[in-house]
Parts: sequence; structure tokens; C-alpha cells
Amino acid sequence: MLIKEMSTASETRQRVHGMTYSYDLEKFPFRQELEKLFGLDLQDLHLWLGNFEKFDRKNDQQTIVHRVFYSNYAKIIEPIYKDFITNFVSQIIEFPFAYQVIPTFRIGLPGNRFVGEYHTDAKYNHPDFELNFNIGLSNCFKPSCLMSEKVSNTKEFYPLECDYGEMFCFNHIDCIHGSDINTTDLTMVSIDFRVAMIPFYEEIDAKSVNMNSSFKIGDYFSKEIINS
Repeated sequence: MLIKEMSTASETRQRVHGMTYSYDLEKFPFRQELEKLFGLDLQDLHLWLGNFEKFDRKNDQQTIVHRVFYSNYAKIIEPIYKDFITNFVSQIIEFPFAYQVIPTFRIGLPGNRFVGEYHTDAKYNHPDFELNFNIGLSNCFKPSCLMSEKVSNTKEFYPLECDYGEMFCFNHIDCIHGSDINTTDLTMVSIDFRVAMIPFYEEIDAKSVNMNSSFKIGDYFSKEIINS
């Protein structure tokens, strides 16, 4: 299903909530490059990291693996990510959009959760003009995957499972979502990113909680407008 502009940003998000899209692994080798960087299979990252107390919102992005990812992002992941946005995501979204400059890296260790709390991203200052995408890289299946309401304000949750080579879209602004404890013996790994839907875009003063970036074109979101 192509992502078309609806009457409101919320209606646009809900229309494609839970939709999955397959991409070419040879063209966009996210997992292969990360496994070269870390020196082991992504599903085995916990064997290197060891045990952690249960993550909460303030520390679910604070492991050494996250630091390695972000410190090597520009050289290793950014070229693939920009190609992915330009040549894959642009084919799914029909209207103009800007993209999150640096995507968010997630790991769900066995016995832990990868999202610190159940929430909507509106709670963390994210604006209504956003649309969210998740790329599954390792073990993105129940019980270690993202859980979300099917419809906002219902408290009826379901798993957003994602095989490697797939990406899903979901309504992160209106639907409560989070993660449960990973009771498997494999690490969950994913990358997620948001796009600013230009038909609904407006400048706001709010900033992201973790990065303290302004939700503006040219800061949190790219200067480049795709499909313009």
C-alpha cells in the first residue's frame, strides 16, 4: 500500500498503521555492515554486553553498543540509510517529506526491554506531522518486538513483528506502544526513523527529549525534501 496524504496527519498515520514493506537486502545491507562493525551476529550482542538492570526511558539508549553505532554512523550506516530513503522510502510515500537525519538504534537484550516505558511519542514532544518507520534487523518477533495499540485509546495491543528485509510503519503519535521483557535468548535489534510529512508540517519550538534537537527542517529533519 502506497502512503497517500489523507485529510489529517493522524488519518494518514492510521491508514498505514502496521503496514509492512519488503526491501532488497543486497542494495541495503544494514545488518551485514553492523555485524562487520561489532564483529558478531546481532542476535548475539548480549554475549558481549553482559547483564543490565531493566532499562527505563532515560537509559535505554546508553549502552556501549549504542555508542559504537552512533560514533561510526557517518562512515558505515549513513550511506546505506540515505540511499534507502532516496531509492526505497521515496517509492512508498507519494507526498513530499523530510527524514530524520540520524535514525534511532534499538537493542532488546534477553531479560530486558528495549523501550523504557509504554507511551505515545506525543508525550516526548514529537509533533503531529511525523510518520514513523521501523527496520527489523534481528529477532523482531513476539515477545521481544514492539507492541502497539491497534487503534488509539483502546488499550488493545498487538505485536508489530518484522523479519529481516522488512520495514513497518506505525502510528507512534496516537497509539500507545512499548516493549515487554525479551524472554528469548537472542538480542532484538532494529532501527527506526521518522519523516516529516510536508503537507502537514509547521514549525514548532519543541525539542527531542534524548538529543535536544529542534523538530525543524534542517535540524532533527533533513534540509533535503524528498518527492518535492
